[in-house]
Amino acid sequence: MEGLRDLLELTVVVDPMYSENCYVLRRRDSEAVILIDPGLQSVRVLQVLEARNWRCERILLTHGHGDHVSGVPAVVAAHQCRVALHPADHEQLLRMRMLPGIPADIPDVVIDDDLGDGQVISWHGLDIAVIHTPGHTRGSVCFLAGTDLLSGDTLFRRGVGRADLPGGDWPTLMTSIETRVYALPADTVVHPGHGATTTIGEEMASNPFVVHPRYR
Repeated sequence: MEGLRDLLELTVVVDPMYSENCYVLRRRDSEAVILIDPGLQSVRVLQVLEARNWRCERILLTHGHGDHVSGVPAVVAAHQCRVALHPADHEQLLRMRMLPGIPADIPDVVIDDDLGDGQVISWHGLDIAVIHTPGHTRGSVCFLAGTDLLSGDTLFRRGVGRADLPGGDWPTLMTSIETRVYALPADTVVHPGHGATTTIGEEMASNPFVVHPRYR
């Protein structure tokens, strides 16, 4: 399968408070989009969609932390799209407003579809695979489209997600990265929930938190 960058136009809208990346995925021959993790930048995301006459058909969430989900109600109100999250992270939605900077009056996030490990989401001829990668939260997932991985807060460029918040577990996070994420081809491009793009190969060799055994 072609990579995400060949089949889709990928637009990144960054939240200035947490530097959280919301990804707008559009099939190049369509005006339909999928949003990954709309957070506090949802006003800007909606402006991008309106300016380009794009319509959001689905929202996929890598996990339930407030910086990744707080924009969901606004997008759903504007586009009447479905929202998917791993069921183990429904608990995180109850804590959404506890994160500093998340307005207390944001409506509840309503989940329409549960995500499961190994699930394949078919969308306009593109298959998006769900990989359960617990550790940052119990229900954290990554999304794999061809040779591109949207990794949420599981893996960053030279970093990993924190594991000291409710639902986090450091050994579980390390296992997820070592056995699930690092099992992908080295040339897989990683689009993280915060920060710059990287590759699996770069992180296996240079990530200071979890270096692949072959590079130790």
